[in-house]
Amino acid sequence: MERVRVGVVGTGGIFVGAHLPAYPEIPEAQIVALCDVSQAALQRAMKRLTELYERRAQRAEEEGDKERAEQLRRDAKEVKLYTDYNEMIRREKPDLVEICTSPDFHAPVAIAALKAGCHVMCEKPMARTWLECIDVCEVVEETGRFYQHNENWLFDPFYYTARKLIDSGVIGEVVAMYLNTSHAGPENRLVFWDEWRSGGGSLLDNGIHAVTASWYLAGFDKKPVIVKAAEPVGITQRMKYRIIDNRYREFRVEDDGHILIRYEHPETKAWATAHVEGSWSNPDSPPTVILGTTGSLRPVWDEGRQFVEITDSFGNRRRVEATGPTWTFWPSSFYGEIINMVRCILNNTKPLCDHNIGAESQAIVGAAYLSQREGQRAVTLDEFKSWALQIRKKHGKKANEVLIEEQLKGVRR
Repeated sequence: MERVRVGVVGTGGIFVGAHLPAYPEIPEAQIVALCDVSQAALQRAMKRLTELYERRAQRAEEEGDKERAEQLRRDAKEVKLYTDYNEMIRREKPDLVEICTSPDFHAPVAIAALKAGCHVMCEKPMARTWLECIDVCEVVEETGRFYQHNENWLFDPFYYTARKLIDSGVIGEVVAMYLNTSHAGPENRLVFWDEWRSGGGSLLDNGIHAVTASWYLAGFDKKPVIVKAAEPVGITQRMKYRIIDNRYREFRVEDDGHILIRYEHPETKAWATAHVEGSWSNPDSPPTVILGTTGSLRPVWDEGRQFVEITDSFGNRRRVEATGPTWTFWPSSFYGEIINMVRCILNNTKPLCDHNIGAESQAIVGAAYLSQREGQRAVTLDEFKSWALQIRKKHGKKANEVLIEEQLKGVRR
């Protein structure tokens, strides 16, 4: 079997808790190296990897697949550990580099890996700023390597099933949608509240899921054209102090963001509108629903099973189970995105959610920050990009930090 050799950079919570459990289920993928600046994080990840691979090997033996059991145990023993990603890339020469670091490392690691001839898949957001994203995009185009923007919602049972129903015409033409991604916040996890490492707050970290998913549901053939910080909340700080780094302190990023996005087809001019909430202060916008010209779709849970509820124009309701081909175990959406990228590499096929999707999703958030900064007026993506490029022209190497500061000026109390 042809296999994709994977080097992982960043072995914190998102990797250990969501990505790592998928790898023993993907024979085509072989983790050859783990890299993290923290030795403690590396050791925790390696311990968990060994446990997961041994558990899967035992299951393979019970299924009578001794060859797979031996492969899993061999893979676990051969994983190398690094604290320098450049050294890992140079010595291991992986086919694919998976990036699960904080956002300030997303662009530098991606660029280094691409230039070394590796394919890349990177956690959301693509980078701290749109300027960093376009740097990555240039290298993707120069090298011809594949880049996957890892938006796991595209492989989530609800969104995948909803997209199929939309394609089938069951609700007519998509007109609008509410996508709500909210929780109480990553209270004591310092990196999320540090704008210089993360680029922003709840909208960029949490809301970015719904941003890309709303585009997916509207159709990637449409393009995001205009964005507005939505009244009355906009993009703001709902709380003044939080316990961060085990002490009450002020913070400088948003903990709630409500935005409107218009997607438009470049030829037909057909459009759809999305309202996205990305919040660390719990939800206060309507629950997720997709509205069409002849009906609507919404997620429903019943006795531990997820469904897509279809409501027609007469108010009649029926349910379709939310399912798909990659739901082998929880968290299925992460398994889906990883195996998708592995299969894309093996089949020499560009991934659907590529560098352009990642960069434009980032531009949507940037335009929303600019909208909030300028009194919540609507801002086109072209206007935002021109503004960002002017900052780059004026400030050079400091442009990303200046852009972060300027974007967040409308957020702070």
